[in-house]
Amino acid sequence: MIRALLQTIRVHMGLSMARPMFQFIIWISPLFLATIAIFVYSSASSEEISHYVILGSGFMALWSSIVFSSASDVNRERFYGTLEIIFVSPVPFAVILIGKIIGNTFWGFLSMIISFVYLVVIFGVDIMIPNLIVFISAIFFVLLALIVFSFFLSLAFTLSRQAEALMNFIEYPIYLLCGFMFPVAILPIWVQPLSYAIPPTWAIELLRKVTMEDTTLVLIREPLTGLVVTTLIYIGLGVFCYRAVEKKARVSGKLGVY
Repeated sequence: MIRALLQTIRVHMGLSMARPMFQFIIWISPLFLATIAIFVYSSASSEEISHYVILGSGFMALWSSIVFSSASDVNRERFYGTLEIIFVSPVPFAVILIGKIIGNTFWGFLSMIISFVYLVVIFGVDIMIPNLIVFISAIFFVLLALIVFSFFLSLAFTLSRQAEALMNFIEYPIYLLCGFMFPVAILPIWVQPLSYAIPPTWAIELLRKVTMEDTTLVLIREPLTGLVVTTLIYIGLGVFCYRAVEKKARVSGKLGVY
């Protein structure tokens, strides 16, 4: 099982990078996002630049990778006519799908690093990481939460014939809902519950807290708790969607109908 997972990650990372659109998302898009962010916050304090330029643009690059890859992988397999073959293979379909998502997350994380390096080298921005171990631990929880969220998106979009349209539709709303480049608190009150219902909001808030100079366990408790709770919720939703996809494949026989 582990060998199948690792092979899926390796093969999928190569196939993803063979697509010109994905290359643009990983290598070029982070530069545009980082440039826009630094221009918007050109006169801001160093803390605001750290929170809303460095982390904000980095997360935008990471989210673009997720939404244009994980959210469409199953739909792409359907288009190629290989979805039924993958589904009935000896390796569980969930293992193959998780392998694809982990591969996409690796590329997305690289895109995030490219954004960081670009801001440091070109604009001379200082990256503040008071406690490297805490920051790395937070990154681990963040990536795990995004993998779970991606798993849910992949399966939820599989149940729709409008995956491509949904993919393009949710990219920018998530930028706004999660407050990648501004505090969620400035959003209308009726919008904020939607923001806190998805893991990326808590993920970026956790990273902002752990990069503060005076960060304490009390400060990170709320975003960490929110991230864990929403991740558990989306694990449940992912299991529900997986069972729905499985039923569609085994009962209706229309999983591969494009």
